[in-house]
Amino acid sequence: MNRKERRALSRAPKEQQELANQVALFGKLPEACTLCTTTFDKKDREMLSSWKVVVIQETVRLYCPNCIEKTEEKIENECR
Repeated sequence: MNRKERRALSRAPKEQQELANQVALFGKLPEACTLCTTTFDKKDREMLSSWKVVVIQETVRLYCPNCIEKTEEKIENECR
């Protein structure tokens, strides 16, 4: 086993732990948009692909497509 392989093995448990932590945060996912309180269905594939999840440390926030669009428009207008 060379040095590169040993390093990869030593990193693997850390990466697996990080992935496990991220999966655990999915349980903290809100049931509605953080801004407009539109309900979120975790079983709807379209919602899963279009809504945005923001995780900062252990805080999980969920945003619907409408709120994302409004926010992006506001940012564009302020940057002009």
